Amino acid sequence: MRFFKISCTILYTLLLLTACDPVKTGKTSGQISASDGFYAPRQNYKAFSRRFIDSVETFFTPDFNGTILLYKDGHLYKKAIGFRDLKRKERMQTDDVFQLASVSKTVTATAVMLLVQEGRIGLDSFVTLYLPDFPYQHVTVRHLLNHRSGLANYMYYTDTFWKDTARYMSNRDFYSFMLRSKPAPYMEPDKSFSYCNTNFAFLAVLVEQVSGKAFHSFVEDRIFKPAGMRNSFYMGHKPARVKAKVLTGRYDHYEYSGKYYMDGILGDKSLFSNVEDLFLFHLALSEGRLLKPEFLQMMQEPSYAHNVYGGSYGLGFRLMKTPGGQWTYHNGWWRGFWTSFWNRFDRKACMVILTNNKRSSHVNKPGLADMLLRGR
Repeated sequence: MRFFKISCTILYTLLLLTACDPVKTGKTSGQISASDGFYAPRQNYKAFSRRFIDSVETFFTPDFNGTILLYKDGHLYKKAIGFRDLKRKERMQTDDVFQLASVSKTVTATAVMLLVQEGRIGLDSFVTLYLPDFPYQHVTVRHLLNHRSGLANYMYYTDTFWKDTARYMSNRDFYSFMLRSKPAPYMEPDKSFSYCNTNFAFLAVLVEQVSGKAFHSFVEDRIFKPAGMRNSFYMGHKPARVKAKVLTGRYDHYEYSGKYYMDGILGDKSLFSNVEDLFLFHLALSEGRLLKPEFLQMMQEPSYAHNVYGGSYGLGFRLMKTPGGQWTYHNGWWRGFWTSFWNRFDRKACMVILTNNKRSSHVNKPGLADMLLRGR
């Protein structure tokens, strides 16, 4: 009898657990922790209406080659269009991996904000507090994040320094170059917005210095794994599991193959990912699994007045003020890759467009983003 009572108790407990399982179509479910340390959300999504999908597909011309993902409040649409390789006519796949170009800056900024959230970095502290030999005395961390440092673009100077172009230039190499050469700034800090890759290459060095970890390792541990981004990596650190998925960028039929020394500088670019991982990054930010809401909000506050076209820049994200509200986004271009990552964290909406050719880059992104908010 005692055995029977224990068995009934166990059975009743199992039934309760099953009944409480929150896996439902279109609803966020419980999460599981994968054996490799990557977060693995279990979630089912609803399909958008056929009418909405038909409207979406009018934005993409017949010669478009790339992948797209649209998400709004539990509804998900993703599609691979065209060819990943024009010569071999291999069809594009939704899990294909692209160089993100300047979309990489959104991840770099999140890495910095994680350290700000922990009190290890102060947004308005001078960079020299953390990098004592930093050659620009009055530049703050915020100035680097919002492109108001006034610094010169390193890309216009490194060719005179880096002679071994068969070898990647690392962030430490970049830092040594900036210490030695100290290119003259374009303007005084905080005088004006001036978009510059130098800012985010310095931020990668800053993250390494403060965290005590290699930049790519810090991002994998603190962003990729908590978000579940198994297909994301930095140049020089490609995992075997994604080797066959990584695409080559091109301009028309010319391919950017071979090693290019500036690809080794991380933070401003050189992050590889796909539409699925960027969607997971969006969810991790939206759900507060990386940053508390107040720190995500800081990243979305304009650093200068919106211009006549409704644009500004926050901390690692561009901002576009539209009749439907403000989009938090970034576009990118680098060596044959054109990328877009658009977010409305307040509306549970996300748009990702990744291409590996110039011809496919001409998509009306504001129009598509507006349609995403209006339709299902």
